Amino acid sequence: MKTKVLILGAGYAGILCANRLQKQNKDIEVVLISNSEFFHERIRFHELASRRNEKKMKVQDLIRKKIQFTIGKITKISPNSNEVEVKSNFGPIVYNYDYLVVAIGSQNTKTQIDGENSIQSKESLESFLKSKSPEGIGHLCILGGGLTGIEFASEWKEKYPNTNITIVDQNLFAKSFSTLGRDYIKNKFESLGIGVIESKRIEKIEKNKIRFQDQTELHYDTLMNCTGFQVHDLLKKSGFKTNDSNQVYVDPFLRSKQYKNVYVAGDAAKLEPSHLRMGCVTALPMGAYVADTISNVLHNRNLSPFEFHFFGRCVSLGRNDGLIQWTNFDDSPKEKIIKGMIGAMIKECVNRFTLISLRLEKYLPFRFYFWPQGNPQINPIRFEEKVIQRGET
Repeated sequence: MKTKVLILGAGYAGILCANRLQKQNKDIEVVLISNSEFFHERIRFHELASRRNEKKMKVQDLIRKKIQFTIGKITKISPNSNEVEVKSNFGPIVYNYDYLVVAIGSQNTKTQIDGENSIQSKESLESFLKSKSPEGIGHLCILGGGLTGIEFASEWKEKYPNTNITIVDQNLFAKSFSTLGRDYIKNKFESLGIGVIESKRIEKIEKNKIRFQDQTELHYDTLMNCTGFQVHDLLKKSGFKTNDSNQVYVDPFLRSKQYKNVYVAGDAAKLEPSHLRMGCVTALPMGAYVADTISNVLHNRNLSPFEFHFFGRCVSLGRNDGLIQWTNFDDSPKEKIIKGMIGAMIKECVNRFTLISLRLEKYLPFRFYFWPQGNPQINPIRFEEKVIQRGET
């Protein structure tokens, strides 16, 4: 009987893992499950939210022919009995597995108020597009001054310059950038007319109004929540040990600490303590690594822990401007940036490379995708000091 590997989620990590795993193991059964027939480029959701053209790609066109693809909603994971329940158009299906790869990503946000908007998932993006017309938005308030908030604000303001936009960040705005990078983004926002409220604590968020602890208020008509990603609570409900963002705690081999035949790749994985963050920048390496590791297990080869280090982060500031922030291996910023049109071109190349990686991993007979190697785990003492310095709890 063939070894069965079940992969949950057809995002960056899931598709890359499926292709890389199947090409290395011709005699196993690989099943990929997704709630959509399409692959969604989440790194372009800020563009789609601004009514840029969407390029739809079918998952079936991105995976190898021998991979079994099922469209359905995952309703239950039973790791003790090695079963996954899926609700499909043909009725409920129960899958058994020898190895499980959880790559469902992060599709939720930490809700701040009823009626808020989000572009974290395809569902939330579609809801925003249906419920809001650009002409009907007078003052757009964006919660969160991270990469998602920065890119969405820039994209929207460039496309709809008459919209009044304010970003609200209770911490330091663009804190993951260096002084040079932060100043460049702030100057860009000033030239576009985008307001920034930073390092100001929120007392209460009401419909069409934010009240701050200093008793000042900000009025808006549309609220966009870009405060951070959150994994679906399905994993927590299925008995996995998770953190506050519903990420599963994994060991250095990206295996669940509870179940050694369950691997986690992408946003749903929490390796602690480490400098890994959510995003396709880590999802792709994790997906490739898990495929290689399961292959090594099947062939009785020695295992090596997951290695990854950062070298930079990129952010688009509209269609013709961008910023590349060089970083140290632990993702801390260097005082070195690339900006302007060249930065935008590099950012676009990075976006396109993700799709190229998926396609070439499908078609090439050898493993194609590679990533920067390095120990992702950090000294617990240094990690504690870092958290305190940033004022995080």
